[in-house]
Amino acid sequence: MCCSTRCRQARHRFGRTVGHAAPGGAVGCGRGIRLAYADPPYPGKAWLYRDHPDYAGEVDHAALIARLAGYDGWALSTSAAALPAVLALCPPGVRVAAWHRGERPTASRWPLSAWEPVLYRGGRPDDPSHPNTRIQTRRVDSLVHGIAPMTTLPGRVIGTKPAAFARWIFQLLGAAPGDSLDDLFPGSGAITRAWHAYTTPDPSHAAAHDTSPPPARTTDHPPTRWGRMQGAAS
Repeated sequence: MCCSTRCRQARHRFGRTVGHAAPGGAVGCGRGIRLAYADPPYPGKAWLYRDHPDYAGEVDHAALIARLAGYDGWALSTSAAALPAVLALCPPGVRVAAWHRGERPTASRWPLSAWEPVLYRGGRPDDPSHPNTRIQTRRVDSLVHGIAPMTTLPGRVIGTKPAAFARWIFQLLGAAPGDSLDDLFPGSGAITRAWHAYTTPDPSHAAAHDTSPPPARTTDHPPTRWGRMQGAAS
C-alpha cells in the first residue's frame, strides 16, 4: 500500500528499473543456487548508523566474509578507501566490480571519490555453447549510474542502493528465478524488494506466449436499431 500518488509512482519506477530476469530461470540453468548480498557499514563509518536500533559498532569483516563463503555466490559492497584491507581478507577467486555513482558534493583537499567497489565471487557462469540455458543478459563488471535522495522510500537509511544497482548485482551473480538471495544487511529493504520484482515472472512475457485457444466466435449478434424497429412494427 502506498501513502500517496508520489510514493506509488516511485514504486512503479523502482520495479520498472529492476525489471525481470530472463524467462527459464533456474530450471533452464540447472538447480537453484543460494546467493547473498552484504552492504554493511563501511569500515570506519559505522558511527553513521549509531541511531539505528540494530547498531552494533564496527562490522567484523573477516567473520562476514567467512559467512559469505557458505553461499554459491555472493557480493559485498565497500568503499574505495577500505578496498585494500577488505580484499586482503577475501579468499582466492574474488573479483572486483566498480559502481561509478558520481562524486558527492563536498569540500575536500583531495580528489573526491566517485566510485564504490563491489567484491563478488561465484554465482552462475554463462555457457555460450548451450543457447537454451545461457544467461540472456550481457554482463559487465562496471555500472555507471548516479544517485539521488530516495525521499519516497520508507525506512530509508544512509547508503541505500538504487534499483539499477540491485539489477546489476543480480546480473553479476547470474541470478535467475528459482534461486534464493539473502540480504545480510537489509537496511531499508530495497534489495529484498528488488529481488522479489526481479524474480517474479514478467506478465507481459506470459501474455505474449499465451497458447490458450482464443474465445469461440459466435454468429449471434445483438439486434441493430433498425431490426428492433422492424420487430416492434410486426
